[in-house]
Amino acid sequence: MFVVALQLVFLSGCTGVNPFPLAARGGDTIAIPVGSQDGMDKSNTTVTFTSDFDSVAVDLTGNVRAIFNLYSDKTSYSYSSTTQFNDDNFRYLHHEPWQTLILLDLPTSLALGPGKINVQTTAPQPTSALEPGYIGTYPNLNTVDMGLEILPGIGASNLFKYKTLFDGTLNSVLSDLEPGRQALVRPPIVDLTDQWAATFGAIEFKVAVPMTDISGRGIIDNTSVRLVTQDVSMFTDSNTHSSWYFDGSELTVIYISNNGQMFYYEPRFSVMAEKADFNSVPTITSVRYYDVNGNEITGPAISDYSVGLIGPSLL
Repeated sequence: MFVVALQLVFLSGCTGVNPFPLAARGGDTIAIPVGSQDGMDKSNTTVTFTSDFDSVAVDLTGNVRAIFNLYSDKTSYSYSSTTQFNDDNFRYLHHEPWQTLILLDLPTSLALGPGKINVQTTAPQPTSALEPGYIGTYPNLNTVDMGLEILPGIGASNLFKYKTLFDGTLNSVLSDLEPGRQALVRPPIVDLTDQWAATFGAIEFKVAVPMTDISGRGIIDNTSVRLVTQDVSMFTDSNTHSSWYFDGSELTVIYISNNGQMFYYEPRFSVMAEKADFNSVPTITSVRYYDVNGNEITGPAISDYSVGLIGPSLL
């Protein structure tokens, strides 16, 4: 049932309105799908439960075990642009389809009976379409109440046990599912005036990445980081692909669309800290744009992009 429920949220692309399960005992672990949140984590999120019995909000924030993004199989229907739901949802988000999930343990002291869970986050909430021709308002998570009934009895925290070949039965480390230490480069996502209507054949980034070695090797090179890029070409038909190189101080990332149909919001990437960590927030030093024939053209300015560090420091 949980898989089916998540599939429906994936396909609709909307903010979840029900936890799983819909009824649980104090002490049980529940899962709360909260839509396709961008930048949501435990540091900027609070969760409360308010019983219909006494209308007193109980803070559950300290019981949150993990907040992470779930991705469906890329061969699944969730990645198909042939459905209006998927395509319309993308026009309000401009990033890959994922479902943000909160796992938390319910306190044993909650009042019995029906109530509502409310999640508040300072992660930015989309409020309108990001490009011309789309109307309506995307759901704001902070305004959504989710029904949950507290049942009699004392439940137990789910340890999500699993078996391995050599170590027997182990408990899952849920923090391993949360976003790792990274510098996330976000492109501009809003263009309601069509100032960047033209598409691109290539975009080249130069990024200054100050780092300190944490591997004990005493050097910083191309193996010190890992690049994770998003792919939204299934919605844009750009067939975009990327390549990158890090010389220890400067990162070069090149996005190429052989048909010249890459949109300004497609180049989004994370520089993952593998054998070194960041001394400070990386800085974009250059962005160059080309058409399908290799001619340099104009595009969004460096100041239109954002760069931020995510995850706890490794230093």
